[in-house]
Amino acid sequence: MWKQLLVTVGTGVLIFSGTSAVSADQLTPQDLVKATKSLQQTEQRLHTSKQSVAKAKRRAEAVEAKKNAIQKKIDRANAQLASYETALNPETDDPSLFKQVLSTVLPSAKAEAAASEKTEADLKEKQAATTRSLEKLENEQAKVDAEHKKARSTHSAAYKQLKHRAAELKDLKRQTAALAPEKFMMPATGRLSQGYGAASGQFGYTFHNGLDIAANVGTPIYAAAAGTVTDVKSGGPYGKHVFIEHEIDGQKWTTVYAHMHKIEVKKGQALLQGEGIGQIGNTGNSSGPHLHFEVHKGEYAYSSSSAGNTVNPMDVAEVLGGASPIKATY
Repeated sequence: MWKQLLVTVGTGVLIFSGTSAVSADQLTPQDLVKATKSLQQTEQRLHTSKQSVAKAKRRAEAVEAKKNAIQKKIDRANAQLASYETALNPETDDPSLFKQVLSTVLPSAKAEAAASEKTEADLKEKQAATTRSLEKLENEQAKVDAEHKKARSTHSAAYKQLKHRAAELKDLKRQTAALAPEKFMMPATGRLSQGYGAASGQFGYTFHNGLDIAANVGTPIYAAAAGTVTDVKSGGPYGKHVFIEHEIDGQKWTTVYAHMHKIEVKKGQALLQGEGIGQIGNTGNSSGPHLHFEVHKGEYAYSSSSAGNTVNPMDVAEVLGGASPIKATY
């Protein structure tokens, strides 16, 4: 079975295909971990892009509001100038013209004309002040227009990057799904020395609730799926062994790795699928170096005479790359 292999390069991902395709049996746990980390990094970049878009949008909206407020001030200033212009330049048939003529012959009219002149002077002063204010507003408007243009450009660029990140993430998810096993991957390479089911009772159990994968001492063991180490033990029938809890599609699972030579993880440690957890060994009740691997649907619950809540790993675990589950050999 042939698969495409994801190879991270910088912040991007290259897909080897065609003549450069890599067969499933050439994929390694390290490839899977790199692909998963690349996916996580892209998810983080997408989150950052969403924040950038939101920030740029808020900025553009704030500048837009500022721009509208300045325009309202400019409109009010223009309206005020128009009213001053009307007051200072009345129509010729305005009664004030008659008063100006009358003021040349009557003292009372002269006083009224003087008051009118003061009013006109006040209007002209206000007109000049409003004109200066309008000039400042227009200068400020030019700056805000430039700021608004920049804010919109920043928002547009951020949104474009967001769409790119979203497309990249979608593609990575699709490719990683094609690369990774559907649920669990077989945690070690070796020979299937004992299957799941009825047992002889040699070590005190009549039902073997896992798989035994025989291999040389020191052969790497990998996490069958992403999860958290819930316990690490070094004695008893299992010898050195590790429990990992997983959540897949809302279902809790627990995997067990027993008879280990070396344990390389700690309780509480979070793991990606394919990350190393230790080495195959011959500790505990073991007749030769091998990994005893169990898959429990739910929490760990051992039974020496029945399957309990275990499932046959052959039904849920695949060789990395999506190939068929192990049969005679891995």
